[in-house]
Amino acid sequence: MPPADDVSQNFPYGITGKTPPSLTKVNYKGQKPYHKHRINLRVFQGCPQVEISEEGRLWATWFGSNIQAERAPVMKDQFSVIATSADDGKTWKEVFIFDPSELLGGGASDPILWKDPKGNIRFCGRRNIEFQVKDEFASSAWEFTMVDPEDEHTEWSKPRLLGNKLISAMKPLIFPDGTILRPMDDLKLVGKPDKVRIRFLKEDVDGKPLFVSEFPADNDAVFAEQMPIIRKDGSLFTFYRALKGQKFAESFDGGKSWKLGGYFPMQFSVNTKCILKTLPSGRVLLVANDVQVKAEKGKDVYFYNDENGKEQKLKKQVTSRTRMTAYLSDDDGKTFPHKMLLCDDGQISYPSTTLGKDGAIYIVYDQGRGVIGQQAVFLSKITEEDILAGEIVNAKSFLNNTVSRPSDHGGGRREGDRL
Repeated sequence: MPPADDVSQNFPYGITGKTPPSLTKVNYKGQKPYHKHRINLRVFQGCPQVEISEEGRLWATWFGSNIQAERAPVMKDQFSVIATSADDGKTWKEVFIFDPSELLGGGASDPILWKDPKGNIRFCGRRNIEFQVKDEFASSAWEFTMVDPEDEHTEWSKPRLLGNKLISAMKPLIFPDGTILRPMDDLKLVGKPDKVRIRFLKEDVDGKPLFVSEFPADNDAVFAEQMPIIRKDGSLFTFYRALKGQKFAESFDGGKSWKLGGYFPMQFSVNTKCILKTLPSGRVLLVANDVQVKAEKGKDVYFYNDENGKEQKLKKQVTSRTRMTAYLSDDDGKTFPHKMLLCDDGQISYPSTTLGKDGAIYIVYDQGRGVIGQQAVFLSKITEEDILAGEIVNAKSFLNNTVSRPSDHGGGRREGDRL
């Protein structure tokens, strides 16, 4: 028998919130064709992220389910997919699955891929388990590092436990000295007034925690999804998701303290995710939903301003989650005068971006997570010159290549499905 102080003797079955998860290799040579994660069974997926290796291999991740639609907060029956492309995004192959379900029925949500200061690509997944007893790590974030990102079935490091907050939704900010700032959110407190829940974790170059900072309580904040940038004067700036648009916050001490600035003057991404990234040119990239909302006669009206500044009401997709658009700022994020529409075909949301060595901007986003014939993940490849022109001018750029769409493989949501 194990000694009395062994974990197996202090918790049922030896499983706790700190029991490490694993990644499952799929679609390898010799694998049986009927594995449970295959795409032709999938009925729901969304929230993609993208990253690129030093030699140009693209990687993407998102979460999905072969059983039901999104079910917060436990995300039961959901898993995260890791896929890769060796031909600049033309074709994709699903190669790994992060599925906690075999550990007391756990679910997965909010995965990311990001490149650390040394060029290593890391996968971070969120695991949620419904324990019958209290466990402070019932929801936890775990990080794996690729051993060889040029190999589609790379080996991985052992998983590292990051914490019990939502640390896996947005990419960390990398400082010039190699330290990083991880965005965090406490989803248990979403919707509870006057609670401090939006935080950051600062780590040194070896991953050792340096400090945790926080925003003052903001009752307008939803799922915060903050993603700061470093401005030219060294201060930090971030948007965060709120009920009526995007609010912003600033830090003038490296992220140790934050000052809230209220709603940003330009309305976009109303109660949905946007992303910020400083480009090598010094311009700031914003990828967001170009939709505004106003009240008329007691009803919400969704609209955008066209190239002539004229207001155009949405008719086909009356939602804030459409018109995915790339913007550029010349003044450190004060204004975003340049923009190019990426996709307005349906419900489009949750962008992620990474940069190629040649200056290419890769952007992924999802389409119609629960819509029949959709549940798609799209990839666009553009340049700064494209955004400045308002249209594609670079011969290597493209819009809306399909990364994943279950209905292309006989899957996807069908008429009559109650998910």
